[in-house]
Amino acid sequence: MSKAFVGYAGHESTFYIRFNMTTATAVTQFLEAHDRYLALDDARTSCTRPAEREQMHIEILKAYLEVQYRAKMIAGLQYADGNDYAEIN
Repeated sequence: MSKAFVGYAGHESTFYIRFNMTTATAVTQFLEAHDRYLALDDARTSCTRPAEREQMHIEILKAYLEVQYRAKMIAGLQYADGNDYAEIN
């Protein structure tokens, strides 16, 4: 086996380890964003003033967009890894 191939094989395993950590991080961030969205959705019924309801609605929309973004990140990472079933809709 040539030195170039051995060096490449070493980098390939390093990439795989980094990819797994990135996927785990993406899933963790998705779960945190989803939990935040659910908490805001539960808390919105306790708003009494119009300004408070408006601010809560804005925060819920931001949380929803973050959940969507994190889901697309996970699908993108899976697609980049060769999983064709993970195409983004």
